[in-house]
Amino acid sequence: MTITAAADGSSLGNPGPAGWAWYVDEDTWDAGGWPQGTNNLGELTAILRLLQATAETGDELHILADSQYAINVVSKWRLGWKKRGWTKADKKPIKNLELIQEIDRAMEGRRVTFEWVKGHAGHRMNERADDLARACAEAYQAGRTPEPGPGFGGGAGEPHDAASAGQESGGTASASAAVEPHDTVEPGASTPVGQEPTEADTTAAMPTSRGAATDEATTSTFRSHPSVFSAPAEPSEPAQAAPASSVSAATTEDAIAREREFILAWTGGDGEALATMTDERTTRIWPGGGATTALAGPSPASPAIGRIDAHDLGGAFLTRYRVRWEGGASLESSVWAPATSGEARLIMVHHQSTLIG
Repeated sequence: MTITAAADGSSLGNPGPAGWAWYVDEDTWDAGGWPQGTNNLGELTAILRLLQATAETGDELHILADSQYAINVVSKWRLGWKKRGWTKADKKPIKNLELIQEIDRAMEGRRVTFEWVKGHAGHRMNERADDLARACAEAYQAGRTPEPGPGFGGGAGEPHDAASAGQESGGTASASAAVEPHDTVEPGASTPVGQEPTEADTTAAMPTSRGAATDEATTSTFRSHPSVFSAPAEPSEPAQAAPASSVSAATTEDAIAREREFILAWTGGDGEALATMTDERTTRIWPGGGATTALAGPSPASPAIGRIDAHDLGGAFLTRYRVRWEGGASLESSVWAPATSGEARLIMVHHQSTLIG
């Protein structure tokens, strides 16, 4: 069986309120976004979210897209960049590298084909994806949080990219997300299919309220909190018994619940609660590569927490989501495993924060 879906992304202002959407039919679609982003970011995110949503089907995926940039990145340029150790032929930085690498991982072992369709030309599925992305962007522009779609299989969706982990858990973590409408002028859209883009073609700023984000700006925002990047390794506090978030047969829902507990404790500076989530296996990798054996540390100001995706690894669980704040964003991933002693619960054995941009 082949799943055919349209994927689109857009931005009001490019950068500006931005979003993404993928669409199969009225019962099978999803959308999300950010208060600030570019159309290229939206296009690539739509493809990633579609890959993730259909990952368990085992079916071939045929993606309709009006972005030659996105099609070229995923189907052609990505392969050359990966072969050269994720560098371009001209040695210039690859824009949206973390996102592209995540797409690369999501495509492993899958048969995925792409078809370019002309945007704003009456193609039903493409127009619907565009409408969904634009509606999300307009919602963010108006100060509202758009509702997500039903996803693949018609299940109830959760807010994306700025979903409120705090609200769902009864905590205080802030949340604000946006999706982007399609910008009629796409950076890279005029690049011939198959030709690797120039620096100008691939300029796709990560979300920032001050225009195009740079690594320096993102780093500066994150480092306004004390010394994340140079945090030395330190022993964790002894793990204490914590309210169980799992039973002997843990599920992805248990892992998501534990991740929400972690987010609230981390952003709230609750070191005692974080210590109950660790044991001798725990390692946390901070942006820049610094490692600690404790989970406590600086967090961005006013973070917006994206939807948490969880995957069963067979006895352990991988959770992933994005955190966005004014001027930057990061990809967060955790591995949860059953405690080796004491009360049955999931322990965070690994967490990694990677700046996006």
